[in-house]
Amino acid sequence: MAKDLPVPEMEKLMLTHTGVKDDDLRQLASQRALAVKDHILKSKQVEPERIFLIEPKSVQPEKKEKVSDSRVDFKLK
Repeated sequence: MAKDLPVPEMEKLMLTHTGVKDDDLRQLASQRALAVKDHILKSKQVEPERIFLIEPKSVQPEKKEKVSDSRVDFKLK
């Protein structure tokens, strides 16, 4: 079947036939935020009551020049 296709063509087919929904991105963002929170808590340098997760404003990041689309927003209180 497609095993004989060149790698770039296989990659193109995979990308064009893989759908990612906003809910998928929201779930990924939540998992990432929880992993960051757990990592910070394991360091024991920040009190647990000072760390909490909030819902993202949007799953689509603002477009900024020279900034990766992947992000984590931190707020200090």
